Amino acid sequence: MEGSFNIEEFKFIKQIGEGTFGKIYSTQWNKNNKEYAMKKMFLKTKAEIKRNKEQTDLVFNFLKKTGNNGVVKIYGSQCKEIEDQDKAENKDYEYNFYVLMELADIDWEKEINNRKLSKNYYTEGEIYKIMRQLIKAFSELQKNYITHRDIKPQNILIVNNNYKIGDFGEAKITEGNNIIKQSIKGTELYMSPILFTALNKRQSIIIHNTFKSDVFSLGMCLFLASTLSFKSLYDIREVKDSKVIKKILEKYLIVKYSYNFVNILVKMLEVDENLRPDFIELENDFFYK
Repeated sequence: MEGSFNIEEFKFIKQIGEGTFGKIYSTQWNKNNKEYAMKKMFLKTKAEIKRNKEQTDLVFNFLKKTGNNGVVKIYGSQCKEIEDQDKAENKDYEYNFYVLMELADIDWEKEINNRKLSKNYYTEGEIYKIMRQLIKAFSELQKNYITHRDIKPQNILIVNNNYKIGDFGEAKITEGNNIIKQSIKGTELYMSPILFTALNKRQSIIIHNTFKSDVFSLGMCLFLASTLSFKSLYDIREVKDSKVIKKILEKYLIVKYSYNFVNILVKMLEVDENLRPDFIELENDFFYK
């Protein structure tokens, strides 16, 4: 089943997710009775097919090359013209694009919300475990010049208590140049300051270090997980002074977490990207001394 598959061999069990791209289902392959996730996207043009095939192949080839266990496994993709019975529901689209993936237990945002409801805060050990897993995976992506560009808890999936990177719909190859000119991508609440400012100024193109922008986004995710409160993110969203951000982090975190942990987040949420580490530097500085 490497790289391609026959959609007719899969039984669709139930819908488990939905977004602007389409829907995600749990499915069962009739050849081994194992369950997989199946993303079903609705596309209009062959150009959209080409783009989604390239994004899927980017992750598939990365996994094949590295064997990285910190990225949600992709097993292949298939495109089919929408059949007559589906035309009524999807009259504006011509194609269904399917991506077969590893089935996750839950996404990180849902887990955070569940913990908030039960007031079950992450211990520092739990947060460090998550941080190490994700930084290691993002560092490996950076070494292969792949930037994610839309890091948020919803795009981190949990498989057997392992936190894995998913949804590479905005991912890009940087061709070895960390500082690049590119369109603004990402989710507003988690954007790095340089992207957030450009978005508010209605700029469409920005020159920045895309890996360092991803570091900021992951820092926001970790801050959310540490506080279980979206208010904490809004408190620093428009702050442009790193010293003020540090005070806000200390206010929220120092009761439950160590200064060492707080200082890692301070580095990740540094306003000036020239002073902010990328993933490789984070991995080396904090976990391999």
